Parts: sequence; structure tokens; C-alpha cells
Amino acid sequence: MKLTAPSAASGIPQAKTLCFTGHRPEKLPQGKQLDALLATLYYHIDAAIMQGYLYFLDGMADGIDYYAAEYLLQKRQERPEICIIGVQPCINYQDFFRHRHYDMQHLAHMQENFDEIICLEGMYQKHAGYRNSFLFWNRNRFLVDHASRLIAVCSLERSGSKQTYDYAKEKKLSVCRIEANPNLFYLPKPEQWPVEKINY
Repeated sequence: MKLTAPSAASGIPQAKTLCFTGHRPEKLPQGKQLDALLATLYYHIDAAIMQGYLYFLDGMADGIDYYAAEYLLQKRQERPEICIIGVQPCINYQDFFRHRHYDMQHLAHMQENFDEIICLEGMYQKHAGYRNSFLFWNRNRFLVDHASRLIAVCSLERSGSKQTYDYAKEKKLSVCRIEANPNLFYLPKPEQWPVEKINY
């Protein structure tokens, strides 16, 4: 795993860069609804690639970040020009995964296979509360500040992903928000899933 300083982002072409935000596993649906949600995420990733987005900033969380990363790693086999850059919110990020009982293999897989990992400053501390929240908000701002499009998989309830979505709107990014938990009695196809698009 090669960690680079935040200054490395200066070499990323912002106009061709997309970032992600989305809920962690505990806030995502399960079973067939999760499968349909992920199919929608992949549909919009494919659309972005077709539109010329080749650089992808991933916040390396479990849940949507991981699912997006897995799909992009598959796409990179077909399109080697795709560049996947992780943005790690702190030096000891593995401690956060352990504390929250997230899948350590997911983290290791991202760390081992991304083209580059930008590591932001700071240390995660168990039970540090506000201090830890700042680490993740700093990561989310970094993602938005270095991209021109955001794909957000989230509801509009208060969350870190909703906060990132709001910041991306404030910064005038192109935004595609995929509703994470639509209240539907059927599972729509990806092109029919409830989506909000801004500045497209």
C-alpha cells in the first residue's frame, strides 16, 4: 500500500474526476433491494465513464464506497485508463474499521488494489466523538473539492453522506443522488430508480 500526501491531488484532472458518497452497510437495504440499488449505482458509473470520467475518488468506507470500488476494479480490467484513487481520512484508518466491526478484508482489498491512496492527516481515537467526525468531514470535503461530479447514494435524512451531497451542491458540482431506500412496492430497473440530478 502506497500512501501519498494530500498535495498529490494537484495532479488529478478535476474536470474528469468523479467522487462518491453513500451510506455504510447498516443504513443500506438488504437482499434483492440491495442488488437493485447496486445495479443502479453501476448504471450511473457506466454513464459517467461514457461521458469521459476516468478518475474516481473513493472515500474507502465500507458500504457504498466499497461497492463502487469493487465495480471500478472490474471495469479497470476492460478500461486500463481508469484511475481509482482512495482518500483515507486518517493514518490509522484500520482502527476505525475494527472499532465499528466493519469488514477488514474490504479495507485491505481497496488498499491493495487502488492506483493511489491519499492519506489525510489526523488520528482516529476511540470514543473521541466530535474529533472523529471532523476527520470524516475533512475527507468528504476533500473528495468534493477535487472532483466535478458526485454520485451520492443516500436518503435526505441527516447523515455524513447528506452533508457531502449538500456541500457538492454548494460547490456547483454535477450531482447524481440515488435514493438509498425508496419507499416502493416493486424494484425498478436502474434507469427507472428514483434519482435526483443537478447541474447535468
